[in-house]
Amino acid sequence: MADTHFNLGLLLASTGRSEAAVESYRAALWSRPWLAQAHLGLAAALQQLGRDADAIKRLARAHILAGRPHTALEEVAHALTHAPDGYGTHALHTLAAEAHLEAGEHAEAQAALSRALAAHPHHVPAHLTFSRMLQANSGGGGTVASSRGGFMPNDPHAHKHLGQLLLEQDRVEEAVGAWLRAALLDSTDHTAAFNAATALRLAGRNQHAETFYRRAVQLRPKDVSSHRNLGAILHLNGKLDEARKHYDEALALAPGDPQTTTNLQRLSALVNKKGLS
Repeated sequence: MADTHFNLGLLLASTGRSEAAVESYRAALWSRPWLAQAHLGLAAALQQLGRDADAIKRLARAHILAGRPHTALEEVAHALTHAPDGYGTHALHTLAAEAHLEAGEHAEAQAALSRALAAHPHHVPAHLTFSRMLQANSGGGGTVASSRGGFMPNDPHAHKHLGQLLLEQDRVEEAVGAWLRAALLDSTDHTAAFNAATALRLAGRNQHAETFYRRAVQLRPKDVSSHRNLGAILHLNGKLDEARKHYDEALALAPGDPQTTTNLQRLSALVNKKGLS
């Protein structure tokens, strides 16, 4: 799924459809947050839209994922210099801390986190990065989840950020737990439901993923991605007629959507092969 979204983003970007490309790259990163090439593509698309500070932040993330923390730090320094008034620089300081941590520069990471938390004391990613640093300094004892658990155990936003962090570290099962906790704490949060479903799908728990994609559709019945992904998981779970219904709904909301069209063609081919049409 991530590769499909990424390739679609490349296609849209090559035809000058930068807004649509941004959405496709973001969709790829929901499925595979550690996909450095998607961060690079998103950075290029954001730059085309004039969102330079956001573009540089994505470029820095790509460098961190590719093992180039000092290059990432150069990008963050540039972003801090050129960020527009009102831009949330605490996020850039947190990104700098992540790069320093990746480079093994813990004193510098702590200084960057201090700047982030001075600007935004409740910035959850900064707290999570601080937990990672404590874990590294203690020789790897414990987990990010246990380090984080004491400071905001009932805040769904904390669990959402933790889920994203764990996915970036390819710790899928732990990410499932974080996203499920977020969805439990706030049953009206579409993002939590959708990403709980995506994490469950990545973990191979397709039946449970179906449950949360259904919730996502209930929460946002006009959201194309929710219908498309529910259709895809129903497709995988062998519920072909219902899958077609949600693909059709996605196309009604976004006529000609390339990914939904491709999924529907694959479904039709499978139905014809089985002689079910």
